Amino acid sequence: MEQYILSLFISYLIGSIPTAFLVVKKTSSIDIRTVGSGNVGGRNALEVTGKKWVGVVVTLIDLFKGIGSVLIASYVFEDKATAVSAAMFGSVLGHCYPVWLKFQGGRGLATGAGSLLVTSWVWVPLWLVLYFGSEKITKNVHASSVIALVAMPLVIWLVPDEWIMKVTVGYFTPQRLFTAGSLIAAVCLSRHLQPLKMYFDEKNA
Repeated sequence: MEQYILSLFISYLIGSIPTAFLVVKKTSSIDIRTVGSGNVGGRNALEVTGKKWVGVVVTLIDLFKGIGSVLIASYVFEDKATAVSAAMFGSVLGHCYPVWLKFQGGRGLATGAGSLLVTSWVWVPLWLVLYFGSEKITKNVHASSVIALVAMPLVIWLVPDEWIMKVTVGYFTPQRLFTAGSLIAAVCLSRHLQPLKMYFDEKNA
């Protein structure tokens, strides 16, 4: 339990680095929380600045927040499975609800993807397939994100354990992956509820 809490705290601090806020403020003197969608993430950074490189830089740094959190946990703590589970959850929680910005952060997709790339990379391209496939139907980024986020843990649960172990780091069990993936999805979903409500309100208007 101590390792879980410590890993969660460290990864939260890493994830809570407000990349989009800092980069957009530095390059354009704009508070990203007050323009565009208000989301502190790569997509909004691109849209409010009009600079592709800003969006790319923000997304990559957010991705590496997830990667870095997992790598640190796997090297520092003896109970790798517990520590990494906490790191995956903590990094996304920090990104979505950073204490430095009064808990108004991004939507966690890039950071969550980074943590999965280190532990079980195959789920990232699968999520992208689910996302883009859903977007063709919904024509809305938030609705397609939610569909992909909900579908991912279900797919992990349905896939045979022996298949999962072939693409997952040795210290992680399928059950650990399912739990960590579900926690990541839950945090990301919490940041998509408001824009999703707006999507349905506009659709039914």
